[in-house]
Amino acid sequence: MRSVGRALGHCARRLTAAPSRLGLLAVRDRQMWKPIIAAAMLAGLAGCSAKQDADAATAQITAFHQQLDAGNFDAVYENADPIMKASASETTLVQILAAVHRKLGNFKSGSAVGWNENLNPQGRFMSVNYSAKYERGDATENFVYRIDSAPARLVGYHINSTALILN
Repeated sequence: MRSVGRALGHCARRLTAAPSRLGLLAVRDRQMWKPIIAAAMLAGLAGCSAKQDADAATAQITAFHQQLDAGNFDAVYENADPIMKASASETTLVQILAAVHRKLGNFKSGSAVGWNENLNPQGRFMSVNYSAKYERGDATENFVYRIDSAPARLVGYHINSTALILN
């Protein structure tokens, strides 16, 4: 009987010691999870920021198409980011935009089909792929905006359209 009591006592001591060990492990686990939870929260906030940035870029795309339809190509250049101005002169950009407008006609409708946000030493950028319908053909446009300035500034504009070649 005594050996059974000792055995039970030993098990009881093990059971009472176990919660404190588990508690220690739980505290360590919580410490380990803190950076992971913080990173997840930041990713969630970045997701909110990315949505706001995409909305800001989309608003600028709307303004771009309005300026294109109005033949106000100079305004596109004036409002562009210095990176764009360094890669194309005002005369060159105006000629390109005039050719796009002349060959495709007025912008009818469009929608963003994808976007990508990029952070690098030059700043924060949003690239938006856009499916556009013009009077005389469809186009796939890519807009790149610097979004760390308000309002977002155009850094790059690329367009693919068979109507540009055929018209």
